[in-house]
Formats: sequence, C-alpha cells, structure tokens
Amino acid sequence: MRRRLVLLAAGLAILDVSLCAGQDSSEFVVPERTPEPAFTLPDLNGRTVSSKEFAGKVAVVSFGATWCASCVSELKSLERLQARFPNDLIVYFVALDGRGEKDVKPFMEKHGFQVATLIDPRMAVAREHGIRWVPVTVIVDRQGVMVARAIGPRAWDGKEAVDLVQSLMKR
Repeated sequence: MRRRLVLLAAGLAILDVSLCAGQDSSEFVVPERTPEPAFTLPDLNGRTVSSKEFAGKVAVVSFGATWCASCVSELKSLERLQARFPNDLIVYFVALDGRGEKDVKPFMEKHGFQVATLIDPRMAVAREHGIRWVPVTVIVDRQGVMVARAIGPRAWDGKEAVDLVQSLMKR
C-alpha cells in the first residue's frame, strides 16, 4: 500500500511539473484561425460570464492555475495590459484549480491580483480550447475568432503583446 502511495505521489509530481512547464514556444504567439468555442463560466463573485460578452472586443484569455508559478508570474502583466486598453480589450485568467473558488479566491485576494478571473475546475472550457498544459493564452479578435495562442508564460504588458492587441483593434 505504501509503495502505491509513493508511486502515486511521484506520478502527480511529474504531472504537476509537466502541466506547469507547458511546451514553451520561442515565438511570442503562434498564429491560428479557429472560431472561439462559446462558453459560460462563473467568476470569483459567482456571476456567470459568457464568451458572448467578447463580441466586438479583443479578448486575451489565459488558462492557468494558482499552483503553477509560471501562470502566476503572468497575472500582474495581464492586469497592466487590461489597464492599458480598458474599453476595447477583455482580459480573463481562467483558473483550472481542482477545488475551484475555494482555492482561487483566497489566493487572488492574498496576493492582491485584480485580473478578472473565471473558474473552470473540471477543465471543460479548457479542453474545448485545446488546452493540454498551462499556462496557455488564446487571443480572440473582434469577430470571435481565436487568432493567436501563446504557449508558456509571457510579459503581457510588453511591446509584443501591446503591438498584437493594437493590430487586432484596428481590424
């Protein structure tokens, strides 16, 4: 029995590292052209948020978890990106933590993160978006098409991200 527990713990540790490390891409984003799957998820206050709210705006949707250091490292830059484009951009952190709001809300409050956060503990929406590891961020244009995907952590308040968002706002 003890051996099984050790093997299970080792397997979970490997899974944790592989999920969090992701498959970092050397490109800032990988272009794609896929319709954004429609979804609804609760936010940290229990309000249901629909992807229909993205209509006419550019959306940056970052899938991650509070237990993933590289996911957490992106949160402040996501906040700053949202603050730079308050009217034409929607930024969401989609938390995939298994215990949902019970873990995510206290974590976000403790660390002072203000980025809009949605809860997807069963990873249903993540799977619909083709998320296999974290962090992964998808960028959705004004027409509801996923036009880019960032695999691994990024500086979302840096020049590449700002240039990408501005180019999508001009369309």
